[in-house]
Amino acid sequence: MGAWGMGMTQSDEYCEVYEKFMERYNEGDEVSQITETILSEYHKEFDDDDGVMHDVYFALAKAEWMCCEQSERVLSKVEQIIGNCENIKFYRELEASESDLKLRQANLNKFLLSLKTPRKSAKKRIPQPKCNDALLEKGSIFWYQSKGTIYGALVLERLGKAHLVVLTEKLQKKPKCSNEILDADIYMVTWFPALLPENRIHNIDCIEIAGNYNGRAGMYVSDNIVYCENIGLDPMWSHDSSKTMSFQDMKVKDLLIVENVPSEFKNKKYLEQLIKRQPNEIIYN
Repeated sequence: MGAWGMGMTQSDEYCEVYEKFMERYNEGDEVSQITETILSEYHKEFDDDDGVMHDVYFALAKAEWMCCEQSERVLSKVEQIIGNCENIKFYRELEASESDLKLRQANLNKFLLSLKTPRKSAKKRIPQPKCNDALLEKGSIFWYQSKGTIYGALVLERLGKAHLVVLTEKLQKKPKCSNEILDADIYMVTWFPALLPENRIHNIDCIEIAGNYNGRAGMYVSDNIVYCENIGLDPMWSHDSSKTMSFQDMKVKDLLIVENVPSEFKNKKYLEQLIKRQPNEIIYN
């Protein structure tokens, strides 16, 4: 669990669950089905009485309230967690100070009261605009969501049908300017195919990048060869894609220097043979 304050929304679980819920809601899913799906996902890893589940239920309760479809199951669980001081006990185990615990308790009481105050109208579903390959070019800076969590990204290079993308560690909020992404820590750097998922990409800016990244991060392109090692092939852009390399203690902006992206290939001899043969095909290793 990651928490950075005593507010109801100041935890990783709350933010991830709420955003995941609203994403599916905007896609047209039924509220009851969204709740059931999210709970099933968390119950695979946590017991229902685990402290981590508190924020899961809080986020579900808030989302259901926003949609005017509050379930007895979720509301009762929230009442139990708050009424029995279970969340306070959990935060005490996390070594929160007494002053912080008092603030947390006050926020919990206000939160429960708000849930019991009927909302006048349900939140409108907001269909997200579709995106396509033309939106991203070399230098594109954007953010996207994966499983309800926000990440930033920068396109270092575009070669044919692939993008060399720097992905940030998860961000606490939606970035409003390019510097919030350029100054962020790096999660991974990899080549992605040109096919981009719908409803995920939110462009912020496009900067000029002078360097040539061909032959770096496991990708080589010539007129007749496209050779890739460990290319990220996940069509949903989840963070289970293959990593090409990791960059510790570096910021996204550091990779604007071409030399900071390694050029070594695991199978260098095989690549040299391909260059000599010049086959007209795409080879994934």
